[in-house]
Amino acid sequence: MKDRTLIGVMFGLLAGMVLAQSGNLSAQAAPGATCYEAKTIFRDSSRFSRRGNGAKNMTEKHDEYTKRGWKFEDMETYIENGDLEGFFLTYSREISCSQADVSS
Repeated sequence: MKDRTLIGVMFGLLAGMVLAQSGNLSAQAAPGATCYEAKTIFRDSSRFSRRGNGAKNMTEKHDEYTKRGWKFEDMETYIENGDLEGFFLTYSREISCSQADVSS
């Protein structure tokens, strides 16, 4: 009896979640809605040596992307065999959703 009750409760929760999300699955962005575009680039650390130039060059890259309307989002280091090989820099910007559909 407890098993049936538990199964009924679990089914009810699952059905509620599906019904709550069903409106979101078919919804489309409004014509004036804002979408986001993201870009990740790789900066090779051997190009600008590890002795102080890395931060300077990343700052220059941040400035370059900021001037073009991009916003810095994230940086991840790439290490191979214990050596710093470079950095992955991720930028994003707002675009109209109609542009997002065209560029896909």
